[in-house]
Amino acid sequence: MFFREADEVEKTIHLIEDWGYIEVDEDGRLLHASPDFCKNFSINKEDCVGQSIHAVIHGMYGRRRKKVFFGVISGINCIIRVTRKEQREVYRVLVRDGDIEHYEMVSFMHAIDQAKMNKKKPHAHKYTFEEIIGNSKSMKTAKELAVRIATSNSTVLLTGESGTGKELFAQAIHSISARKNNPFIAVNCAAIPGELFESELFGYEPGAFSGAKKEGKPGKIELAMNGTLFLDEISELPYEAQGKLLRVLQEKEVERVGGTVSKNIDIRIIAATNRDLGKLVEEGKFRQDLFYRLYVFDLTIPSLRERQEDLLPLAHYFIDIFNERFDLEVKFIDSRLQEWILNYEWPGNVRELKAFIERGMNIVEGDTLSMNDLYFTPLATANISNRNITPLQSLEEEVRSAEINAIQRALEEANGDRTIAAHKLKIHIASLYRKIAKYNLK
Repeated sequence: MFFREADEVEKTIHLIEDWGYIEVDEDGRLLHASPDFCKNFSINKEDCVGQSIHAVIHGMYGRRRKKVFFGVISGINCIIRVTRKEQREVYRVLVRDGDIEHYEMVSFMHAIDQAKMNKKKPHAHKYTFEEIIGNSKSMKTAKELAVRIATSNSTVLLTGESGTGKELFAQAIHSISARKNNPFIAVNCAAIPGELFESELFGYEPGAFSGAKKEGKPGKIELAMNGTLFLDEISELPYEAQGKLLRVLQEKEVERVGGTVSKNIDIRIIAATNRDLGKLVEEGKFRQDLFYRLYVFDLTIPSLRERQEDLLPLAHYFIDIFNERFDLEVKFIDSRLQEWILNYEWPGNVRELKAFIERGMNIVEGDTLSMNDLYFTPLATANISNRNITPLQSLEEEVRSAEINAIQRALEEANGDRTIAAHKLKIHIASLYRKIAKYNLK
């Protein structure tokens, strides 16, 4: 075989950029060819600019959306890797050899991917700031503050509605911090039963309890050593567990369940919540001392309805993702669907938008995503219908509808907690109860 071992591949990586690259537009037309590409393949740049990519790269095995594929340039067998640069695609020649066979090329590509997989560290972060799409004022402000925060070791509290991308921000902050080469450990506090909190976060010694592994188990805090511990949905942590976590953060040491020796820890804490922790403190549901321990840097991630100008760029970003995943070549969103996307409120934020695009990409035919490619739930249809079609009612009816919608939305955002909902609506809790009864809301 051409290369059999991953370490042999690593020795050849320096050859990757020896043969140059070309850039093409969204329609597959060549925009630019590097001087070394033209020289190595005896191609005149002026002759090929504006031509289809298929006129330059022949015999493409696999479609354009593949990251790595086999092709022939000027009669020479090549492996080409595709990357994106703004609105362009860059085709970079990884290796060329007029004598090697196709199956040897495939072996080489597999070896490269295997080598990269072997280099990945467990518990590594997946996202960087490049994956945070959005140029709206609110998103730019959030990203700029996050970048400044990243260089510190202080605790960060990320707040924002569900689906806004709080974990993405957490991973991006970790990716440019001094701890970036160490683990990023994510913990969903809402998913850990209170009785398992200590063993999950602190770990346990052999035989600590019935059913424990005989070799014991390190907790999430130990796994995050010298790295970042991300505590998602921190507001859902049971009150008793909050005190135990606070002690670990203050003493900077952890003791496994069933253990007798404490271990010093060095971790950075990034916490996230979609609830008002300050209000929970007032209600006695969240420890004030833990709140102040977490409330060093407070970074609010804007909702999607607060950054409407990011909607279509995000939609196209997700189209690119599913183009690659489903081996499609969708390039456009028709005008009617664009208008729908811009008018919908997106209560599920970016998470909902991604699911929406994925739904359409499973059905779409051709290069344009349209309303016909999407199934609309009654809730989504009602959202748009109420906004654009419902005729004007009497003032009394309009006020009634507005109050019902506001109460339902507040209760949804508060996860059914009426005290929090009343606080969001800036009315007394008794008034909220009266209105719920008045409108017979459930």
